Amino acid sequence: MNKIVVLSDIHIGNNTPTVWYQKSFHESYLVAALDWVKSNTESIQELILLGDVIDFWTYPAEEQPPSFDAIIAANPNIFGSNGKLSQVLTALKGKVTYVRGNHDMSITQADLNKIQNPNGYKIKLCPDDIYYPLGNANRRIACTHGHIYALFNAPYNNSSSPIAPLPVGHFVSRAVASKRKKELQPGQTVAELNDSGDPGMWEIIPRFGRILVEALAPVLGSNIGLPAVVAIVLSGRTARAWDALSSIAKLLLSNVSDVTGLGDTQPIKLPNGKQITIEEAKKIYDNLFSDWRNKNDFLTAYKALMADWRSWYMGWFAQKLAFEVGADLVVMGHTHTPISGLSNSLIQYINTGFNCPSVPDIGIGKKHPTFVTINVDNLCTDVLQVVKEGNSYNIKSGDAQRDIVAENDFSCYVIIDNSNGNSDLRRKDFQAKHGHYIVLPPEIIKRGETVRFWLQDYPGIYGAEGSVKYVKQDNQQEIRFTYGCPFVSSNYCSGTNFYTKSANLSWGNLNETKTSGHPFVVRFLNKVESRWELVRDGGKLLSVAEMKDGSFVGIGIDNQLYTLATLPSTWKLAKNGGKLLSVAILKDEIIVGVGTDNQLYTLDTSTSRWKLVGEGGKLLSVAT
Repeated sequence: MNKIVVLSDIHIGNNTPTVWYQKSFHESYLVAALDWVKSNTESIQELILLGDVIDFWTYPAEEQPPSFDAIIAANPNIFGSNGKLSQVLTALKGKVTYVRGNHDMSITQADLNKIQNPNGYKIKLCPDDIYYPLGNANRRIACTHGHIYALFNAPYNNSSSPIAPLPVGHFVSRAVASKRKKELQPGQTVAELNDSGDPGMWEIIPRFGRILVEALAPVLGSNIGLPAVVAIVLSGRTARAWDALSSIAKLLLSNVSDVTGLGDTQPIKLPNGKQITIEEAKKIYDNLFSDWRNKNDFLTAYKALMADWRSWYMGWFAQKLAFEVGADLVVMGHTHTPISGLSNSLIQYINTGFNCPSVPDIGIGKKHPTFVTINVDNLCTDVLQVVKEGNSYNIKSGDAQRDIVAENDFSCYVIIDNSNGNSDLRRKDFQAKHGHYIVLPPEIIKRGETVRFWLQDYPGIYGAEGSVKYVKQDNQQEIRFTYGCPFVSSNYCSGTNFYTKSANLSWGNLNETKTSGHPFVVRFLNKVESRWELVRDGGKLLSVAEMKDGSFVGIGIDNQLYTLATLPSTWKLAKNGGKLLSVAILKDEIIVGVGTDNQLYTLDTSTSRWKLVGEGGKLLSVAT
């Protein structure tokens, strides 16, 4: 069993018309996916439900979202004691793990225990937002829904919020559901609408992008037409720009209230029974952007905003997580877009897609229900999709695009390999001449450990340049590592021996710098240099060669041939050894040597006589 299956973003509710997942249409696709898991249990070690499996959000404002019990009761073929999830639990002997998303962030272990299984197996709830399926001690694979990196959908645990951890995105979904309810015809559901299931639903609030630009207009001035971050940097008024963005949650809610017709004063019934209006929500989330900015930095807060608006920078956040925890593969959901790969990165990123596309989108082949598999031995991944062919639902290889870390990325990705070092390294100081550290150089690099860190350029024309100094703990020797990916000049690095690469190019040779291309990747080798050890009774020699049996033949400084049984022992003068300059051993154990007459000779054994090689030439040395 060497595979993990990851399924997310099903959005199962009580089949209210405004819920993306509709049992009458989507259940057959989900059953096919779970049946595939059942039929492949010999190779599957775990099923991970990576968030938004349940949906408590997509309900009109005037309706209280259903309880988990009500959702179970509405979907017995999935959640019943003989439902498909229970069958998978039995087939995998309980190896099913649930990681919360934003639409189901209130799910508890007690809720999951209500999914009955005749063998007593229970779905295990991951208590954290990030799950390591190979264990906390082996974090090569990191799985997270992805909402924790999205400004409007991450849990909002501000101490002043009376409805924590509900994020502002909950109110967007509720307002949109109210609008949909008014627009739907009798008997119609949102599953019959084009592009239903878009997690951002930006198609019905098209003015948000314009509002974002308008919020920054007093700061950007004549740079208004440039991409926002570059324009902010060029304006030289960065602080004012971020102050302007501090009101972005209020702008969002005002826009949603206006476009959906919900209004600011209509009560919204929350899952816990409380009621909140849009007007009250504006006050609760008034400091949302500032909180992100203070907890992280302004560029990270901006990326979190873009992650919600356009699903941009999810690859950036995936790489950041991987560098921080030491993962080689990051798995996410949330965006409803399957992803397979991250260009120009040291890590792998895959996104599960989603399992509630609309009827018309599936009908024209625009979208499909998808899930992913992971081979834990080599971390190879596959995106699979459920396709209806005639009356059958089949699992096929799916199409998925690659993501990027960032446009025009002039980052330095630095690896320090201390796996063959003889001492821990302690950080003494570090600097960023240009750019800023997304992941800092670690304070300690343990002996036998390899670490990664990340210096990224600021928007503009400088690139990234920096350095870090470490001290070897055994002898206090200092090592300064430097690295640079300038915007207009050549890449560079120095320190210990190294390998480099840039962009999508392969690694170069030892100590060869890839001077062009971006981002720039350098792998420093902190390797213990071997030292010669004097062999006791080794003698004084001109040449030596090893036989297959581990014995040696050598030429002494008297030009005579000697033999040595093992190290260390005493050399013995060979019979008929002759006068030689050099000696070597052929594969068939024939000894070849260069005589003092510079001619080439062969010797069958150390006790036989040398034979002159015809046209052997005039030589000083010989080797095989």
